[in-house]
Amino acid sequence: MSDPLRPHDPRRIGRYRMLRRLGQGGMGTVFLAEAPGPRHVAVKVIRPEYAHEEHYRARFRSEVSRARQVPPFCTAEVLDADPDHETPYLVVEYVDGPSLDEVVRENGPLTGGSLHGVAVGVATALAAIHGAGVIHRDLKPRNVLFALGTPKVIDFGIARPLEPTSFHTRAEEVVGTLAYMAPERLDPATDRLLTPAADVFAWGAVVTFAGTGRTPFGGDSPGVTAARILTQPPRIGDLPPYLAQLVVAALDKEPANRPTAPELLDRLLVPGTPSALPVELRREAVAARRSGHRDGDAAAGRGGERDAPPDGAREARRGGRRHGSSGRTRRMAAAAVAVALAGAGAGIALRNRDEAPRAAQTTAVTGPAVFDSLRQPGGLFSESASCVYRNGLRVAAGGRCGSYLHTVFPAAQAVQVTATLAGDRSCAAIWFRATDQNEEDAFADAYRVSVCPDEVSLAGSIGGADDPIASVRRATSPGAAHLIQLVADERQATITIDGSPALQGLLTASTLISGRVLLGTAGRGPVTFTDLRLRSGTDVTSPAVPGFVTGDAQFTAGVHLMSDQDRVAVVEPATYPSGADYCREHGLDSTAAQCAKEHVPVLSGTQVTLPVVADPVYRDYRGDPAKCRDPRTLAGTCEVPFREFTILSGEPSPWPALVTVRGGKVAEIAKMGLS
Repeated sequence: MSDPLRPHDPRRIGRYRMLRRLGQGGMGTVFLAEAPGPRHVAVKVIRPEYAHEEHYRARFRSEVSRARQVPPFCTAEVLDADPDHETPYLVVEYVDGPSLDEVVRENGPLTGGSLHGVAVGVATALAAIHGAGVIHRDLKPRNVLFALGTPKVIDFGIARPLEPTSFHTRAEEVVGTLAYMAPERLDPATDRLLTPAADVFAWGAVVTFAGTGRTPFGGDSPGVTAARILTQPPRIGDLPPYLAQLVVAALDKEPANRPTAPELLDRLLVPGTPSALPVELRREAVAARRSGHRDGDAAAGRGGERDAPPDGAREARRGGRRHGSSGRTRRMAAAAVAVALAGAGAGIALRNRDEAPRAAQTTAVTGPAVFDSLRQPGGLFSESASCVYRNGLRVAAGGRCGSYLHTVFPAAQAVQVTATLAGDRSCAAIWFRATDQNEEDAFADAYRVSVCPDEVSLAGSIGGADDPIASVRRATSPGAAHLIQLVADERQATITIDGSPALQGLLTASTLISGRVLLGTAGRGPVTFTDLRLRSGTDVTSPAVPGFVTGDAQFTAGVHLMSDQDRVAVVEPATYPSGADYCREHGLDSTAAQCAKEHVPVLSGTQVTLPVVADPVYRDYRGDPAKCRDPRTLAGTCEVPFREFTILSGEPSPWPALVTVRGGKVAEIAKMGLS
């Protein structure tokens, strides 16, 4: 859309004749103009107050020089600029098409190949931009335009103002748009040290908007939006499974944990994702991916090298006896593929470059899955004043318990858990799509299922205010174990108890579209929970409970936690193929970054809590790698006491290990040395 020229607008700038207004922002006005030829171009004319600042002109000149090096892969090409003109200006390719914002608001969220095309196109543009050493800084749906159906990113990286951002009147808008700003952008100190990871965060928000019509952190005021960006998990709705995990990874609070733009393309261009991309878009995506991996790794990295910990620095839990990952676990490696471990005899999944490639044993990930018997302390659900382990996870009246891993599930999910009500005043409660980060917070935004002795109910809660959705009178006897099953899709939740349908209710809250699962009580008596099964998607049988939960197996895994004191481990089956095998199996070009790696972690997305035998065997390789590392599995072979098994700070999280399970208990665990 465009507007007529105003009386005080320039009619000519340099060689360009102004025709109409295309838009106005904090730095100046953008005009549709005619270039010699003739040719239509877009001319950005800088505001007068910046025109007389020499430091601004110098910065403008430097940034334009770098922007001219950006290859025109899904970007509006920089054609001309004159920082020395009386009024500095910039000339870029004119993209004659609607913005992503207009398309979604007029036609609704994108699906299928259209959504995939936006995800690929914007990632392609970022790979090209970052590869030239430029950061966009204001990626949003209004800056994604469609030219003949192909997305193009405009307005990148040219002389943003140095002043702090100021709020506009719309709830989600600031200079640079608040709803698409990474957490580090909300701190003036870190905003000055901006890295390309901020653009990747914005990519995740843009794709969420494209696929759901909503931003992942949007609130009804700027303050609420900012708080959600800083503290809440993203609300990604029912994005396609192959996109959901990648978007969650891009929206990680920590810049260093986000994938780079070329890594986004690595995941978006693998077989199994929608393939109906326009030929030109696919060509540009492949070219940008190659360029980004070759030239942009440093420029498009995650903010430079972090300070390495001193040798011997150790990460510990409970006085050095418990080792685990941070609460925010990197999930990008599991975005598109997972290992199908059928159970006992699954074998060693590590692949070495001297082995012949095996047939791929992968399946599309639908999101995370969690299996926890809830029968031993120290698992996914930590003990607290309200949550203790006593023949199961016993929750006191009014209490709630949350997984310390803060795993976020998409809108479509299935929950199964066995609950025993202690008495007539006990009510078992399951919160889902919960967006609080503190399981003790009584005012979580979430849906809640309550199962009481005489009633089953479903309610929503925003800001602590309950909104009843549905309820039914139904007897559930105290003192007996009952299997509660909740299946939710984008619009509806279905609750069954002991295999019999109990209740259905519509899920209509626009802000409750993804989140965590919490267990607790909604009555005045305690409840005991056991055998928790959390799955993404609505199939309560997939993925199946791994056979090693009760049987014997040896497999490679990422270990989130290993507690010698509590005798519990949280593991995630994984494979670690060589980079060459990984690229061959997933059809990646040989120039992709993964191809050059010794091993690439491919996490399954399935987290399992297992008990540990009374006297487990710990094996390591670090004391003498030549003697103590198996060349086939790269796992340690020399037995060590637990105190020497401590995980070093800076090692991968979750850390790779060869796990041996006997009778459903971890009997041996060998640390793996991967490059």
